[in-house]
Amino acid sequence: MNLIHTSTYRLRSYEVDFEDRAFLTALCNMLQDAASMHAAELGFGYGDLHRLGRAWVLSRAFIHMDALPGFGTDVEVETWPSGNQKTVATRDFLLKNGDVIGRGTSAWAVIDIEDRKAVSPESLIADRDIPQVPRALEFESRAVKRIRDGEHATTVRARYGDHDINGHVNSMRSVEYCLEAVPESWRRERICVGGDVQFRAECFAGDELRSLASPQEDGTMLHTLIRQSDQRETARMKTWWEPR
Repeated sequence: MNLIHTSTYRLRSYEVDFEDRAFLTALCNMLQDAASMHAAELGFGYGDLHRLGRAWVLSRAFIHMDALPGFGTDVEVETWPSGNQKTVATRDFLLKNGDVIGRGTSAWAVIDIEDRKAVSPESLIADRDIPQVPRALEFESRAVKRIRDGEHATTVRARYGDHDINGHVNSMRSVEYCLEAVPESWRRERICVGGDVQFRAECFAGDELRSLASPQEDGTMLHTLIRQSDQRETARMKTWWEPR
């Protein structure tokens, strides 16, 4: 049983922007896929939990890239369980193209499929499943800062095709919804190299969501996603940008 798992992915033409640099969400999808495969190898994957009436749900994810690879590039994702807390289990990632080009960490909750309530992951992951290696990345704060209003805003509607295997909108679709509020003028001058997203509530097909974005003095941007029907915040995010 390998406590550190490695998968290799090749970037497709639809996963890069007009300057041939990977979208952050495309890289995050690689991390999710590698995490899913490794969890299955270790005996606590989707099928294992489903038989118990439970499911993994991504609670928070943080990725920061030193370099963004382009079309046709092979990206090696190295991942391992990095911690086990009372309410979430953490998993870390290294992204490589020869050298390390990015780092990530994530927090995963376990929910009961029937009542959608969280249950402790401690019974699923033992200390023996966590390798004694340095963390790839640490969350910079206990929570992503919330904004009450945004300088930029747009409305998006979740689609049935945005659902994942757990029957709700896929987490990376919510990230894309958050990024929809970023103005074109900002995107022309900057490229997103990092994101820390915290998921607050499930979304489903048909939900109308208000996406707000607020640029910060340090060049980062704060985002929030609000469901219009009940004004509930479903996600909040901080993104890092560099000049093109």
